[in-house]
Order: sequence, then C-alpha cells, then structure tokens
Amino acid sequence: MLIVVMIRIEGSSKDLLIEVEPKDDEMGIGYFIPKDTFSIFDYKVRGKWPFSIPHKGLAMRYIINKSFELANSAGIRTCFIEAVEHGCKVHVVRVPGRELPLNQMEIEIGTRNRMVDLEFIFNYYLHPRSSLLADMRQGRKDYKAYGFTSMPEGGELIPASASGELILSYTTKYDKRGDISLSRDEARIRSRLTDEQWSKAHELIKECTMLICRYAEKRGLLRFDGKYEVYVDSNGDVGLADTFGNPEEDRYMLEIRDVSMVERFLDFYMRRWRLDASRIDAVRDGLRRMMGKRHMVDVSKQFLRNWYIDNGWRQLYVSGKSDVPPTMPRDAISAYTDCMLSFASLWSDKTAEIVNTTGVLVRPIVEVASELYALEHLNRSNLLPMEGL
Repeated sequence: MLIVVMIRIEGSSKDLLIEVEPKDDEMGIGYFIPKDTFSIFDYKVRGKWPFSIPHKGLAMRYIINKSFELANSAGIRTCFIEAVEHGCKVHVVRVPGRELPLNQMEIEIGTRNRMVDLEFIFNYYLHPRSSLLADMRQGRKDYKAYGFTSMPEGGELIPASASGELILSYTTKYDKRGDISLSRDEARIRSRLTDEQWSKAHELIKECTMLICRYAEKRGLLRFDGKYEVYVDSNGDVGLADTFGNPEEDRYMLEIRDVSMVERFLDFYMRRWRLDASRIDAVRDGLRRMMGKRHMVDVSKQFLRNWYIDNGWRQLYVSGKSDVPPTMPRDAISAYTDCMLSFASLWSDKTAEIVNTTGVLVRPIVEVASELYALEHLNRSNLLPMEGL
C-alpha cells in the first residue's frame, strides 16, 4: 500500500500541502486548503488571532476556485490545476529562503521554477481607508497621475484604472523585515525577471484585474484593491501565483442604497443588546445626515480591520499597550460568517451546495451588508453588548 506523506506549510488563512516538492527546473504539486482562521495587522503575539470565523474556509474555497476558473478560461496563466474537495490543486515552485537564496541578488535573472519575491499591489477603486488616498492627501502622490481632476474623497473608480492604465505599486514578499515598499525600478531589479518576463507579468495582472473587477461589478460588488504574486514555471513562462480575487487578498465593498434596512438592524440590536435608545437615535441621526453621500460597507477582511481600528485596539497594539485583542461580539462574528457565505454563493453560483454543506441559510448579500454596516456604526459609537452576546 502506497502512503503519500505531504509537507504542510501553515498560513494564517490557508495551508499549503506539498505532495511533490519542486526541484531544479521541475515544478511540484500542492494543495491550497483555506481555513477558518485569519490574521490582521501582522499579529504574531500569540501565533494567531484569538478567534476564528466559522465556515470561512469553506466559503473561501468556493470563491478562490471560481476566481481561478475565470482567469484560466480567459487564457491567463495561473498556478491552478483543478478544484478538489477541501481546496484546490496547484503547481508549486521553489521559494526564496527555502529552496532558493533569500538574497535575490544571488538568483540569476530568468531563473525558472520559482516564486518572484514581490507583491504587486493594484488599486481599481480608491478605498476610503487606503494608503493611496492618504498619500494623495499628504501630497506624497499626485492624484492627477491617476486621472483625477480634483482631490478625490474615497470610494471613486480610479479614472486611470478604468481606462486600462492600471498603476501598480510593489512591496517585498519574503523579506524577514516585512513588506517593504519598492519603487518600480527597485522591484524590477529584485524580481530577477527578464525584460520580457517583467512585461508579461504586468500584462497578466492588468488583464486579470479588469476581468475580476468586471465580474464583481456584475454581481453588485466593487473590488477596490488587492495584490498579486507571480511565479516562473519550468519553461520560463510567468504566471499568477497564490490566490487572488477573493475577500482575504482583496478589498471589496458594497453600496447600500436602502438605509431603512440599516435602521431596522439598529433597532434589532438596541433590543437584543439592551442599548440606550437615545444613543441609538444619535447613530440613526448620523446616518440621516449623510443623505446625498454614498453608504459603503466593506464585505471583505477589511471589515475586521475596521472593527479594531474603530474601537481603538489597533492603536493600543501598535503602541505596545495591549497584545490581546478583545473578541468581537458573537453576533458580529455570526454576521461576518453570513457575509462570507453570501459572498461565496453570489460569486460561485453554488448556493444549494453551500447550504447543503453548512446547514446555514444563505441570506442576500445586501441584507448581510446592511447588518455589517449597522454593526460598524454601533462599534464606532462604543455601543456593544454585555459579554456573552
């Protein structure tokens, strides 16, 4: 009887199981297995975030596989081989710091069968909390270079991106110091790609960005920004590595057009959490004063980041005053679980499978987004339940 022993490389949100290791110019075979766990703010104090999101791994499996299938159907080279029961089967290549030197200057330009030590960052819409918008406001980046005629507010489609002139930024991937921003020239040198490979990588990223963003728009979702990774295969061809087009790698938002649904959730949580009615009225009045402005809510991991930024914990963590984040209310975790399942259902068109597997009734994503929006405003106003709810 043949027993296959796989190498498991654990990640914060998915594991990589290696069945066949990459060697020399030959790629290996592995499996991406999404998990319910997650990480934000590069949190490493206790190894992982102190709670997980039920069914997130399953939801991500459907989303990841669909995004891979969209890209492959469009002729975009990726690491994807096929969908499997708990994730997806992928090509595996050599990685800096494992099978290859960590110092990129020791790698010959054009080397095959390897990961490129870069993350390619794209911005399609301008996220209200993005570093790009902050850089524009601080004068570090020129908003006109992105096609704007005046200073944007956040939430807008970036004119340059819409016209196909996607402007990318770059960071390191495997540097032990973390993600370090690089100029385009620094990134090109660090990539150890030939000129042809460098150009092809950008072509693939731009094509895939337009494809996934338009797919999202058809489903009422706005894919704001995110990242790609690139690999070189056994033949020297470049492709898109790792996963992309999902709410953990990218930021997605949804515009809420019916604020009355948000108000109904405010009323629901006022009763459920026994909150002060006058303070709920103040939150409701704040929403009404936003008449004429867009009500946008994150339906990706950014929602979790927002939660800990808005309640002040991130600042405590950065300043060294707290290393254990407070757990989100169970109702908020449940709502985020519903969001991931709704996203997966909308993205994959496999609602029946998801319901049969989880036993959870999948709600319309607009309804779930309205609940998240209400919860986000309650959190900002420090209107949270007694422990246990």
